[in-house]
Amino acid sequence: MNKFGIIVIVVTILILGGGALLITKDNSKPFPTPEPNTYEYFWGDGCPHCKIVDDFFETWDGKDKIKIKKLEVWNNKSNASLMAERAKTCGIPLAEMGVPLLITLEGKCLTGDQQIIEHYKSLKF
Repeated sequence: MNKFGIIVIVVTILILGGGALLITKDNSKPFPTPEPNTYEYFWGDGCPHCKIVDDFFETWDGKDKIKIKKLEVWNNKSNASLMAERAKTCGIPLAEMGVPLLITLEGKCLTGDQQIIEHYKSLKF
């Protein structure tokens, strides 16, 4: 085989390999990472347990000392997807995922009104 034939074969392999790489590349956007020093609080509009947490937040002395990003998930698909991703990193199965859900600064997932309220009560400023 001459040099021209070898060059054609090598170029063909490179083109096919590059095309296959582009086709299989994952173009989906990764979920955003939590903002530094910010709690992520997932809640649902009309959720009675979320209302208990909200009532606590309104009267809690520490509410102005921390940053909480509140994300409603029942009416916002993008927030619901983000919640599912966060819950997955904590090992919460999709079937057991629910609101309220708090992601702490350490990346821990806290579920249920009492667990979330107790966490905030335990914070020292």
